[in-house]
Amino acid sequence: MSNVVQEVKKAEKDAKSIIEDAEESREEILSDAREEAEDIVESKKENMQERKEKELKKFRKEIEEQKDDIVEEGETEATEIKNQASENTEEAKEFLEQKFEEDFL
Repeated sequence: MSNVVQEVKKAEKDAKSIIEDAEESREEILSDAREEAEDIVESKKENMQERKEKELKKFRKEIEEQKDDIVEEGETEATEIKNQASENTEEAKEFLEQKFEEDFL
């Protein structure tokens, strides 16, 4: 009978050891999983930041190109207006000279 008690006690001790080992293993697995999850989250944050910076750079480039186009159009229009004004000035000068000659000469 004492043999049976010893076997039961040994089995309980073995079971306790197995449970403790399993608990340690579970804690290690959970710790590793948490670390891996943190790494994944950090990696995704970095990727999102890179994408955001890339998109912002692209947007700024597009805005700069639009600005350049608008400035170029404005300069072209200003040159056309200046040329038209020069032509009008010349025509006005000729008209005034002609009027002056007709009225006073």
